[in-house]
Amino acid sequence: MRYLKLEYMTKQVNVNIRKIRELAGMTREYVAAELNMTPSGFGKIERGEVDLTISKLLAIAQVLKVPPSSILYFDTSILFENQIQK
Repeated sequence: MRYLKLEYMTKQVNVNIRKIRELAGMTREYVAAELNMTPSGFGKIERGEVDLTISKLLAIAQVLKVPPSSILYFDTSILFENQIQK
């Protein structure tokens, strides 16, 4: 059971990276260049095809200009709550 939870969280982190990048209006190529990676290498991170290290997570958060916790716990419902309140 614990393994399934970790696997889900890992997959969710990869999805969150892509969502945050897209919402920030950044291209995969731009983020990859900022990380000194190839776009295909960064794409593998977004698709969850490679393990994400903590140092890489911190670097991605810095490029995306969000705290690392935002990548770990990103929730799109917050966006809708903010729009409803406006």
